[in-house]
Amino acid sequence: MKQLIFVPIILVITYLVQLFGPWWLLTIVCFVVCYYFKLNKFMAFTGSLLAIFILWFVKAFLADANFDEAMSGILGALFGGISDTTVLFLTGLTGGLAGGLSGLLGSWSQTLFSKN
Repeated sequence: MKQLIFVPIILVITYLVQLFGPWWLLTIVCFVVCYYFKLNKFMAFTGSLLAIFILWFVKAFLADANFDEAMSGILGALFGGISDTTVLFLTGLTGGLAGGLSGLLGSWSQTLFSKN
């Protein structure tokens, strides 16, 4: 249970960083948090993926609700008629994979440097 605190930490810090910086700063946040918490590889990847997936899915959903016409519908039509929900899911998955892989790299780096 103690190790699950890193998921909301990643979520909050990434949200705050992305208010002022580019999207790729999420990878640095996931790397640093997973390095600091000394997580195992599975927890680092899945926790980072889950945190960023939730963040990007919710941000895309809220941004989509604020347009006059649903932007996910426009993008879905552009990409061959996929549904609005699928576009939001793919948005979350894209960010989630970037976060998950950087969290995994943070865990691997902790393992590498702790053995030496």
